[in-house]
Amino acid sequence: MKKVSSTITVNNKKYPYTLTQRNKDVVFVECKAANLAQDFLSEDVGNLLIDLPNLIIAEKKYAESNSEVIRFRLSAKDKRVIEKKAVQAGYRSVSDYMRNLALLET
Repeated sequence: MKKVSSTITVNNKKYPYTLTQRNKDVVFVECKAANLAQDFLSEDVGNLLIDLPNLIIAEKKYAESNSEVIRFRLSAKDKRVIEKKAVQAGYRSVSDYMRNLALLET
């Protein structure tokens, strides 16, 4: 499996990313600044890299707009159950899972 690590400069700041060849047709792309960690078709990676600065900028704006914090206490068992449900539902974070549950309109 071939792995390439590099950086991309956006607004005079360098952001790391990695490309890992899964097989002939699939590449795993990870860039924490863009909140990106998923498989892409090899043929789409070039266009993704061209758009990566825009994804990083969008993620930074999203993070800035979501700066408020809500905290609550729960048992370790309840936390494990919530984390498991978040993963099973395909969420990237427990925060995303809880936010979407709380904001669902009934």
